[in-house]
Amino acid sequence: MKIDFFTTERLAELWGYVKMLMEGIAPGIMIVSAISAVGFLIGIVVKAYRQSSKEDDDDDIEFRHY
Repeated sequence: MKIDFFTTERLAELWGYVKMLMEGIAPGIMIVSAISAVGFLIGIVVKAYRQSSKEDDDDDIEFRHY
């Protein structure tokens, strides 16, 4: 008894389902990943800005009175 699962008709049907899933789900996945990437980037920028504002710029200026 020979089992023929991978016939051309069934493979075409499988790739039709894969195409349908990619067209329907992929935009949602890309939107979610883009939003999370922007969130991480905003966090990094805010952290860098706060760290730079805490640094004292007075240390590199030296006054000498003669």
